[in-house]
Amino acid sequence: MSKKVSRKIKFMIYIACTLWIVVFAQIIVTRIFVSQTDVTQAFARNQLVVEEGSSDMQNICREGGWIMGKIPGRLSTEEKRKIADDIFGYEGGTRLSEYTDRGYYVAYGYTNGIGLVKKVNGRTINMNIAVTYDENEDKTVVYFGVPFYNGEF
Repeated sequence: MSKKVSRKIKFMIYIACTLWIVVFAQIIVTRIFVSQTDVTQAFARNQLVVEEGSSDMQNICREGGWIMGKIPGRLSTEEKRKIADDIFGYEGGTRLSEYTDRGYYVAYGYTNGIGLVKKVNGRTINMNIAVTYDENEDKTVVYFGVPFYNGEF
């Protein structure tokens, strides 16, 4: 009886160790993938034309910074939310919180693939999207910042 229990315990320890190895491998692969991808691809998928901040595009996820893109017309809150989710998802993360006020939309996200982190309202974040509408140009302006965008919009 004790041999059967011993084998079961060894098997459970083996399974637990294997699962932990898979988790660590996933975290490492996510960090490598995010550091080697270009944020412009996420913008292009959402038809956003990068206007400024493109000089540091390859390093934005490693060193922090921001980029700005524009899309023609005024977007609904649901469309703004979709862009945030798409860009956060492209970076391997998710949206943690969002705020909408007088046409402004701000979303905060987190991913294991970006090492720069900040605490906002008690939550750890490392991605931020701010969206506004420019009525002079009839374009929606989207700012993506790592770990967050702290400029005017």
